[in-house]
Amino acid sequence: MTAQKNRSSVKRIIDICLTALLLCQMAYQVTGEQAHEYSGMIMTAVVIIHQILNRKWYGTLFKGRYNAYRTLTASVNALLLVSFALTAFCGMSMSTYAVPFMYGIAKVSFVRRMHLSMSHWAFVFMGIHLGMHLPVMAAQMRLSEQTKKLITYAFCIIAGLGLYLFLYNGVQNYLFFRVPFAFLDYEKAGILVFLENLAILLFFAFLGDRAVLLCRKQRSQNYNSLMHIVLPAVSVVLGLVLNLIFPAENLPDFAGGDWREPAAAVQESTPAADEPEGGDASEAAAAQQVDDGFLYIEGGTFLMGSPESENWRIEDETQHEVRVSSFCADAYETTQSEYERLMGENPSAFSGADLPVENITWLDAIRYANAKSLDAGLTPAYQITGEEVIWDMSAEGYRLPSEAEWEYLCRAGTVTPFNTEKSLDASEANFYGHYPYEIEENYFNNSVLEAKPGEYRQTTVPVGSFEANAWGLYDCHGNVNEWCWDYYGAYDAAASADPTGAESGTRHVYRGGGWNDFAKNMRSAYRAAGQADMASFNLGVRLVRNAAERSGIAKAEETVPDMHSGGNVLIAYFSWGGNTRGVAQEIQRQTGADLFEITLVYPYSADYNTVLMEVQEDQHRQARPEIAEHIENMEDYDIILLGYPNWWASIPMPVASFLEEYDFAGKQIIPFCSHGGGRFGQSLTAIAKLAPEGVIGEGLSVHYSGGSSLPDDVSAWLEKNGIEK
Repeated sequence: MTAQKNRSSVKRIIDICLTALLLCQMAYQVTGEQAHEYSGMIMTAVVIIHQILNRKWYGTLFKGRYNAYRTLTASVNALLLVSFALTAFCGMSMSTYAVPFMYGIAKVSFVRRMHLSMSHWAFVFMGIHLGMHLPVMAAQMRLSEQTKKLITYAFCIIAGLGLYLFLYNGVQNYLFFRVPFAFLDYEKAGILVFLENLAILLFFAFLGDRAVLLCRKQRSQNYNSLMHIVLPAVSVVLGLVLNLIFPAENLPDFAGGDWREPAAAVQESTPAADEPEGGDASEAAAAQQVDDGFLYIEGGTFLMGSPESENWRIEDETQHEVRVSSFCADAYETTQSEYERLMGENPSAFSGADLPVENITWLDAIRYANAKSLDAGLTPAYQITGEEVIWDMSAEGYRLPSEAEWEYLCRAGTVTPFNTEKSLDASEANFYGHYPYEIEENYFNNSVLEAKPGEYRQTTVPVGSFEANAWGLYDCHGNVNEWCWDYYGAYDAAASADPTGAESGTRHVYRGGGWNDFAKNMRSAYRAAGQADMASFNLGVRLVRNAAERSGIAKAEETVPDMHSGGNVLIAYFSWGGNTRGVAQEIQRQTGADLFEITLVYPYSADYNTVLMEVQEDQHRQARPEIAEHIENMEDYDIILLGYPNWWASIPMPVASFLEEYDFAGKQIIPFCSHGGGRFGQSLTAIAKLAPEGVIGEGLSVHYSGGSSLPDDVSAWLEKNGIEK
């Protein structure tokens, strides 16, 4: 008897632990990702222990007859177990901290949506499961009938509030895969988050409690089976009425289960700002005659670049005055459905009709603009002849924005680092939300930050998922970078009217930052660059067209070198913790190439917390640490396999020292990096800027040490770049 009581007590403790852990799991915005992952692993272990303690239940599943009560309990328990298992598997498949070696065992974009749905189903079934045990627990408590009635009525009211919070927070959208990520309020007090989740849990517990009583047909002198139907109905009505009186105001728009529609849904162009004195109203009217939903952007003068006082600015952001003529711009980044409709293919790494198209090159974006012009009956802006692209500025067809136009539309009249006029947080843009603006120098004390660390979604999201800027343009910061026309180069302050960039170059500009970028690299003034044949999972396009009469031509001679095989290969790498070194050694094992480790005269600290601050300070100052060893015969190598850890979303500064020491003209630079979740960050553009005459090959990003798949990943990468043993 004592053993049975002990077992029962242990089970009760396990149930309490599971409930507490579940509430912690559902409070992601309070706990943060690291605690979320580790508590999830603990919860998985507790669930397994719970199953072991209740193993006899499995033995009775196929014995005896099933009445209503037994059918209900068996169904809820089975669904709860399945949802727990899928939640755990999906969580581990995108783990950054607890089990990083499991990252990517299933497609991250898929398991993220599955994890979001299954975790909330587990929450629902856990509530029902707890409620099904309440009648037994209540029977063990010596309470008067009057007290039981009061508790029941209070339970009914709290359950109604729980249903209201369920609807207000949009949980139903997570259950049915209607959204790819959670909309969480990071400003809400932590205790309030827990109390809201508890109220929601109690709603489903109340349903479970009433369902069990109804199935068992338990009666007393004060209750009958009708009350077990009426009371849940009262809770539901209360929740629905509260939802009508106090509806959610900041949730996304779900029309028919879909995200708000992209640009095609906008019926007419509208002025982006109040027209200044002397503005040409006929110009705006003419621009609106093309029914494509593009917004009319009134031209004007603004300060392009960043002031020297702006934190994390780069030297190439020299501030200067620029005049931009009026033009029309897509309110949204180009979607996959629109790109595929015109181009007949979808190269995107993430799949979804309303997701922005990505993984397209600059030349792909040029061809798409021409295809859209022809489809709309407009004169194409570009003539492509061999390796030369000619932009006819007088053409009314679609085109890439100039770099000046892009910054003008992004800023929407602001002069601050972001068009929100404050630091971005993860509820305002899709980026690496763990790293808001200025966290680098405040990593161990982020209480001083204007925007606190938030969610990292690790995927693109449907266009228009966040608030537009003051001129009605969505996702200028984050989601995907956007190609511009211009060659990358120093600003020409003399070219102040409708500048089109450097006359020649080897890289084109892209702007805005992507889903895996830190906030510092999404500033309105930040400039990224890549060669015309570069494609990336975080790089897309937003088209514009003329609204004012323009004339003249601009040319871009695109030399896209072949990725040839052969030639002497050097593996040069910098490593601190050993992950990059391990990847470099695997590459050498497969290629037999020469190996060179970039080491420093004054090495970084061996302490992890210290080195975090040292490397961010070096990045902040754009320092060039002195390299200890040097390559005397760099001219003998044609291909440089360049390895490094992704530190603070870019290359470590010792790699910058290495790139500036040698002449890479005509050489292939093929990057590989180890990372903790941000893949390449903006390291590719850093390499492109520091070695402008080098040819950048297709990179390899390895999550930490790469795990068991590293040999195959390296082999496939080498083959893709034409590197033979």
